[in-house]
Amino acid sequence: MFGYVRINKMDLTFREYENYKGYYCGLCKYLKENHGEISRLGLNYDITFLIVILTAIYKPKPSIFQERCVVSPFKKKKKIINEITEYAASMNVLLTYYKLEDNLLDDKGIKDIFAYNLYKNKLNLAHNKYPQKSKIIKEQMNLLNKLEQEKEYNIDKVSNTFGEIMGEIFAYKTDKYEEDLRKIGFNIGKYIYILDAYEDLEEDYKKGRYNPFIEYINNKEELKQRVDRLVSMSLGLLSSSINNLNIQVNRGIIENIVYSGVYLRYKNILNKGSENNVQ
Repeated sequence: MFGYVRINKMDLTFREYENYKGYYCGLCKYLKENHGEISRLGLNYDITFLIVILTAIYKPKPSIFQERCVVSPFKKKKKIINEITEYAASMNVLLTYYKLEDNLLDDKGIKDIFAYNLYKNKLNLAHNKYPQKSKIIKEQMNLLNKLEQEKEYNIDKVSNTFGEIMGEIFAYKTDKYEEDLRKIGFNIGKYIYILDAYEDLEEDYKKGRYNPFIEYINNKEELKQRVDRLVSMSLGLLSSSINNLNIQVNRGIIENIVYSGVYLRYKNILNKGSENNVQ
């Protein structure tokens, strides 16, 4: 369900791309060192966007360094770690754990069982650090699962539930930024859920799994138009909330993601096109 919030590499400057990858690699390093190797299973670009935007707003002091890793053993890569990285890592762990738990209710696949049993031992640190966030994410994931088990086909109802989860994650603090950050997370969550359901429709149908768009299995063109409208609406609201924040730090990266990377990502999925520039 994750990995839909991405950059358009071709439209970033070299420095912007280096910084973006620095946040991503910093998150990867932090997860490994504080939550164990298995925690990197849930590493994704959606949570990297959380770091980028919260860093832009709260401007925490960063630790910046160059380091080799398994992915890049011969060339040192820039890594950026700050207090937002710690928060994002915890949210990544909580979100991945509860998603794996949800997966077991659907498929009970060997991979999911294995990953879940390894991952559950890593939950405590994140849960103890952010118990209220953990509680709300768990409650909303349970509600989402209930709706899916009941075969709820109202896409707004199910996508809003995942939107509430992401809204809670983006609402870092109770302050003047909370309302807009919550709206940003909410609309990102709706976008992710809707696009994921659209992309998985054929496979879900073949395997007899729940999908809120299952009634459109023989009417793909109408579904494509509906998804286009729904996603466009969510991205418009997302853009409005970002504009309200008047962001300066990381502005180029954020605008690239919202106005280019995300747009290309969903248009490519709708049109089953190439994704050469979207990373």
